[in-house]
Amino acid sequence: RLKAYKAPLILSPRRTAKPKHGDSEAGELSLAAQLKGKLMPIVKEAKPLEMVTVTEEMKGFKAYQKLRTERMNVWQVGPRIKKAEEAAKKAEEDAKVAKMK
Repeated sequence: RLKAYKAPLILSPRRTAKPKHGDSEAGELSLAAQLKGKLMPIVKEAKPLEMVTVTEEMKGFKAYQKLRTERMNVWQVGPRIKKAEEAAKKAEEDAKVAKMK
């Protein structure tokens, strides 16, 4: 959409004596005309709504509680991995100690 908007634009140079790269040429500047009104109106697609009957399962679903639980699960990934690694190390050391006896 941005490229389509920029394509017909004419960029006039700040100083006509020293035009920079990307500025329009003198021929294009003479053809320029002021546009009025909406240049590119935003077209919104109307999506059809799907009506669904509310079930008991939907009524019993606690959305906020689910979000908090999942957020806490994401937050605790690192500590849980660390705890599992420490438990594995401890089990390994215990196995070595038991083997030595």
